[in-house]
Amino acid sequence: MTKERKKKIAKYLLFSLIILCISGFVFYLITRNQDIEQILDKISDTDRRWLTCGGLLVMLFVVLESVQLKMLFDGMSCNTSFGKCVLLSNVGFFFSQITPGASGGQPMQIVYMNLIGIDVLVATLTCMIVTVIYKLVLVLLFAFFFILRPELVTNAISDVWLLFIIGLLIQIGFMIFLILCVFRPPLASRILDSLIDLGIKLHIIKDPKKWKNRAKDSLTRFTRASDFLKDNKQVMLKMFVITVIQRLAYFSVTFCVAKSLYIQGCSWISITAIQVVLALAVDVFPIPGSAGLNEYVFLDLQDNLFGSELVSAGVLLNRGLTFFFLIAITGILTIAATIYFNRIQKKNPSFDDFGQ
Repeated sequence: MTKERKKKIAKYLLFSLIILCISGFVFYLITRNQDIEQILDKISDTDRRWLTCGGLLVMLFVVLESVQLKMLFDGMSCNTSFGKCVLLSNVGFFFSQITPGASGGQPMQIVYMNLIGIDVLVATLTCMIVTVIYKLVLVLLFAFFFILRPELVTNAISDVWLLFIIGLLIQIGFMIFLILCVFRPPLASRILDSLIDLGIKLHIIKDPKKWKNRAKDSLTRFTRASDFLKDNKQVMLKMFVITVIQRLAYFSVTFCVAKSLYIQGCSWISITAIQVVLALAVDVFPIPGSAGLNEYVFLDLQDNLFGSELVSAGVLLNRGLTFFFLIAITGILTIAATIYFNRIQKKNPSFDDFGQ
C-alpha cells in the first residue's frame, strides 16, 4: 500500500470518527431533557411499512443516479454496464457522506471510473454534468415549494435565516459558475485565472504553474461539456426529470417517517418544502455528512409539523434512514466496487491514475 493511499485511508477514518463523535453528542443533546425510554418506545411502536417505504426511497435515490450515469456514458459512446454504474453511484454517495461538504464523492467516483478504463476527461465531464443538474434542481424545487407554501417556507427560513442565506448564496454561486463552465468555457477559464491570480497575491497558491495547467485542462473539459449538452438536449431533459424524482424521493423519506409515527394530517408538500429549506441551509457547510447541524436544523424546522413529543423520535428515525442506512448500504457496495474494479484494473494494467 502506497504512502498516499495510507494517508487517504487515515483521512477517511478520521472523518468517520468525527461523524460518530458528533452524532453521539447530538444524540445526547436531543435526549438530555427528555425521557429516553419514551423516545425509544415511540420508535419501537412505529409503522414498519412506512419505514420500509422510506428505506426503499433512499435506495431509489442512489439508483436514479446510476440511470443518469448510464445515460451519459452511452451518450459519450462509453460502453459501461448498468451494474458498474450502480456501483459507481454508491461510491459517490458513500464518500460524499463521510467528507466535509460532500467534497469527496465525485473525486472518488473519477478514481473508480478510471479503474475500469473510463478516460479521466469523460469521468470528469460526467460528474460535472450530474452536479450542474443536481444543484439546479435543488434551487428550482425551493422556488416551486415557495410558490406553493410561501408562508410556511418563509417561517422556516426565518428560524435559520443566516444558515439559509449563506447556503443559498453558495449553492446559486456554485451553480452559476458550473453553468458558465459548461456554456461559456472561455469566460469560466478567465474567472479561474483571476481566482488563481488572487490566490497568488494572497500567498494561498504556492505553485502557480501547476494551477494554471489545471485551469487549462479544465477549459478543455468545459468545452467538451458544452459540446455534449448542445448535441444531447433530450438526454439533458431526461436527466433533469430523473433528478427531480431523485431529489423528491430523498426529501419524501421524512414524510414516511412522519407517517410511521402516526402523525395525523401531515402534509407531504409541507414536510418536503421544509426539507428543501433544510438542505439549502446545511448541505454546503464543511462538516462530514452535515452531522450535528442537520439534526439541529431539523429539530428547529420540523417541530411544528411533528410536534414536541415526536420531533426527537422523528429526527433520529430520519437521520437513521437518510444518513446511517445510506452509509451502510453504499459502504457495503463501495467495498464490493473496490474489490471488483481492482480486479478489472489488474487484468488491464494500461488503466492507471490518469486515464487510458
